[in-house]
Amino acid sequence: MNTPSRQLPRFIPTLTEVVDPASLNSTARQTKPDVEALIGRVQRQVQPIFERRLQEEFERLVRTLVARQWDDVSGKLQAEMDMFVRQAVIDALGSQNLPEPPDSHS
Repeated sequence: MNTPSRQLPRFIPTLTEVVDPASLNSTARQTKPDVEALIGRVQRQVQPIFERRLQEEFERLVRTLVARQWDDVSGKLQAEMDMFVRQAVIDALGSQNLPEPPDSHS
């Protein structure tokens, strides 16, 4: 295939303007982020995690304190119960040795 040769136009537009990259910075400057808004957003995102961890730590602390107190209380109650049982047995044995009170129904 023989294509007829095309003639180039006499004038071909070209980019002749020189662009200084430093001048682009003034037009394309990024706006500074609103620090307080970012802080607030991050705090809102982190708050549920913080609250969950706080609840976990609170529950752990309560379990630890209750376990310690439970040991103390159960030990004291056991000692009291032992004392009451001992006293009840002593009282029961002592009353067996005493003469029966006279029957007041006669």
